[in-house]
Amino acid sequence: MISNSTAAGRIATSPTVQKAFGRARAAALGARGAAAKIPRPPEPATSLGAADVADVRVTALLVDGADARAARRRARRLGLPRTLDDTAAWAALGGLAALLRVIDDGRRRAVVVDTAGARSVFSRWAVTAGFEPVHVDVMRPEVVGTAIDPRSVDLVARLHPHSSVAETVDADLARAAGALRRGGVVAITVRLGPPEVGALSVADLRSLVARADEQGLTLLGDFDLHEGARAREVALIDESDTFGLALLAFRRR
Repeated sequence: MISNSTAAGRIATSPTVQKAFGRARAAALGARGAAAKIPRPPEPATSLGAADVADVRVTALLVDGADARAARRRARRLGLPRTLDDTAAWAALGGLAALLRVIDDGRRRAVVVDTAGARSVFSRWAVTAGFEPVHVDVMRPEVVGTAIDPRSVDLVARLHPHSSVAETVDADLARAAGALRRGGVVAITVRLGPPEVGALSVADLRSLVARADEQGLTLLGDFDLHEGARAREVALIDESDTFGLALLAFRRR
């Protein structure tokens, strides 16, 4: 009597079965190879458009943490990647609103420079919306004209937590303006507070806007009077540290 294991062994080594196994294996490998050649679909992007951020201000003062938390919640509702930094979310949402409303023509072809790098909240959100930011600091000397051609950029972003500081903000704006096309936008944040921490007061911001205008940069929007009053009020209570953030969007004439 032949055992089941012996019979199975004879069947498995028979020429007919070996040919069948060979054909099946070749077919499986061919299917896997064909599947590997099929391009994978890109990561899903949002259908975000200008209308979705129509009411998001591109120039504003942040003096209340509740506003920052609301911005982060809104970003999640819009399908943007998560962040734990409420303040960065508030700034990035404003920068993205400027990009979608002022710069984009619907084709996502704008040349966007994010000085903060690929992992910034703004860059991640811009990529999700369909843009491809370039990561180079055009606000450093000699970058424009070497790494980036003058008058070639549609939007430059320098946003929290990589804000400009009081000592360099004028130079930052001038260098950004040198990279921008006519009609291009620079979106920056600066700390709002006493000068001892490299921050600017509301009066300093007004002066900065006037100086930027002389460089051919027009402020988009304006500061809310209530925000300005609230900022000055908080400054009187806490003079030891920064107490807020200013988001400024300028368009090159």
